[in-house]
Amino acid sequence: MKCDSAIASLIENFPTSASLKEADTGRYIVNNLHNSLQFGIKNPKDLLGLTIQDIRFNQPDWGAQYAKSIERLDLSAREKKSHVIGRHQFLDACGEAQVEEMVKFPVLGTRKNILGIVTYRHDITRTLPPINVYLLNRKFYNTASSIERTLTYFKVRQYFITPLTDAQVRVFLLRSERLSTKEISRFLRISDRTVECHCAALRNKVIDGNLPYVLSLMKESVSCDQDLTQS
Repeated sequence: MKCDSAIASLIENFPTSASLKEADTGRYIVNNLHNSLQFGIKNPKDLLGLTIQDIRFNQPDWGAQYAKSIERLDLSAREKKSHVIGRHQFLDACGEAQVEEMVKFPVLGTRKNILGIVTYRHDITRTLPPINVYLLNRKFYNTASSIERTLTYFKVRQYFITPLTDAQVRVFLLRSERLSTKEISRFLRISDRTVECHCAALRNKVIDGNLPYVLSLMKESVSCDQDLTQS
């Protein structure tokens, strides 16, 4: 299809990831810098003419599944001839795990024929509870790397003097959501005493044993994120 200059300008200047594809081939016609950078492509023009299947992902097996999910969403927008919304787990070119919310809608011609598919995308990871950020990382990385990435994400990694275990980080993240010992034990299906043992271990792994301080930093981080997503 021939891209209208107004549509091209809107996509190129959109504040988040945005693109326009050919309806029949799925090839990119227009996209912006936000869209190309998430795939590790610095110049948006280098993405033109490619399809989602042509993109090289950090984890090829996941990338193949992701590409298929995007094609299914494109097909849904074509068949319904209206906007569709999808949420996917995403691993960007820098290795950061995200949850994205994607909106697609068809560009219709004068005869109601579909000329192309417009997509815009938001990273909604900041809306997730802390424990879900950890579980998201676990989809892509091993336990040790996921713990490191999650604590770094919430800017509290430097307060721990020794690495946490899987069970300890889960208790820590749930505690940061102000859950009681009883609530954490039910969530993790462990005893109250085990929760308290993990809390004691956490205190021994925090600088000066000041676990309440680190938890307060987590709460501030989560509160700020919620304020940003609601503004």
